[in-house]
Amino acid sequence: MATDALTAAADELYALVPEEFTAARNARAKDAKADDKALGQRIGEFRKPSPAAWILNRLVREQPDAVDELLDLGADLRDAQAAGDGKTLTTVGAERRQLIAGLLRQATHIADAADRSPSRAVLDEVEQTLIAATVDEAAGEALRTGRLTRGLQAVGFEPVDLDGAVAGEASAARPRKLRAAKPSAATGTAKKTGAGTTGEETDEQAEADAAAEREAAARAAREQADADVQDAKGRLDAAAKALAEAEDLLKAAEWNADELRDERHELETRLKALRSEIVDAERDERDAERVRNKAEVAVDRAKDDVDAAEAARDKLG
Repeated sequence: MATDALTAAADELYALVPEEFTAARNARAKDAKADDKALGQRIGEFRKPSPAAWILNRLVREQPDAVDELLDLGADLRDAQAAGDGKTLTTVGAERRQLIAGLLRQATHIADAADRSPSRAVLDEVEQTLIAATVDEAAGEALRTGRLTRGLQAVGFEPVDLDGAVAGEASAARPRKLRAAKPSAATGTAKKTGAGTTGEETDEQAEADAAAEREAAARAAREQADADVQDAKGRLDAAAKALAEAEDLLKAAEWNADELRDERHELETRLKALRSEIVDAERDERDAERVRNKAEVAVDRAKDDVDAAEAARDKLG
């Protein structure tokens, strides 16, 4: 099928290093057009992955178990968020931060091994994509394809924008290991309900438990929000420092450019004067050459006169 061929082509192309991508894509599109013009055209529309997307695609291929573990945590995180399970949110949130930190180290190793040390901005994009993959199931599946063209960004627990983020079929992700199902919050509550407890007491206990879970969830959400704020402030400070350094570099570059422009103006002015002086010097050269030629003629004539005078003298004896 054309869809399978499209995805197969994408799998091969997005496993390449960025420098090889464009030429390989064009060659693959040209070959495909010979049998299927539409397929070749779609392959030719594949976008070169961003630096962060390339790292993420390599990460999925080289660390599949770690990525699956992160996505499993994402499922737990979404379940806990839906159930208002604050304790689980806190626990899973801490595990997610630890896993992402490990994956970021692996991402750095992958990039360094390929002689492309990632910038802070690229690593931030990698991190945001890993977070987005835990927030939205569809984003997680997009990551697992290993065919991202750009990074992903999560806003709260809203669906992640995946428009143009995956080459080929987004649904055609690599197989993943099945994970053991975890007991639901309802099952846990049922276990807590003992024999001999009245329905009224059970309802009161359930309501109290639910209220406690909501409070814990709210507290965990606030703690997570505080942590996110601190992370954002850290990135802001780093970005502000980088901006200040860039502004200093810009000022130095502008000053240097002004100096060079002034020097160029002086040189152009001097060149113009030199051209005028050269014109005058060449004119003087031509005049001097004419004078010299006349002098040479006069010398020749004077020599002839000397020869004639000597000859006349010799005749007189």
